[in-house]
Amino acid sequence: MKLSEKDIEKLHYHINAKHIEYVEIRDEVLDHYQTALESEDAKSMENVLRSLDQTFTIGYCRKAGRDYLSNLKKEYTIRFKQELIALFTTRKIWITLLILGIVISFPSWIPKSGALVHLLNLIVISTMSIENWMIGRNYANKKHKHHYRSKDDKPIFAHTKADAPKGYAMLHGIIMVLVMIPLLFTYGIYTDETMSQPIIFEPPYLYATVIGVWLLLLLTIVRYRVKTTLSKPRFR
Repeated sequence: MKLSEKDIEKLHYHINAKHIEYVEIRDEVLDHYQTALESEDAKSMENVLRSLDQTFTIGYCRKAGRDYLSNLKKEYTIRFKQELIALFTTRKIWITLLILGIVISFPSWIPKSGALVHLLNLIVISTMSIENWMIGRNYANKKHKHHYRSKDDKPIFAHTKADAPKGYAMLHGIIMVLVMIPLLFTYGIYTDETMSQPIIFEPPYLYATVIGVWLLLLLTIVRYRVKTTLSKPRFR
């Protein structure tokens, strides 16, 4: 049957009534319903919907959402490891060395640990904001009329919740803690009064600071690349 604009609107509200949590699942279910309707000429729209509802129950859709998110979390940890190792390959080693060169210069143009704390916070927070924005932008299924979604029950992208801290993916949080705690501790609290800079910018503390910040920036890039790469819909 050929669906009119009113039929499509009715179909969207019918799918909304299932309260599907994730955009990817909702759009895939919607696509299945719409394909079934367009390929059916004998039955009425109501009969086709009733038949499909026997399979795509609310419980089924919820389970599909949980399974989809679980698979995304597993894939996130695998890709995190792959992207991290890739930064040390011949093809991408220049990025790693460039960031190391920039970090080595931090003590000369960032004289206070507090300034470095604010810079790192800015990098981490802005990266997380950009990656969530990019997930929506990279989502390929643009043909669906998303404005039909219920305003009070708007689905979210499962990819925004896929960054499970497991395996190699835990390194990002661990390095952040190891870097931030010393910086916060020396932020106006513990400095060597005989020196113009905090002791974390003096040997031997300097080496740990440089390596820690370097790793934090690398892992932030890895996290960003993995989250945006996974933003393509894969549910079937």
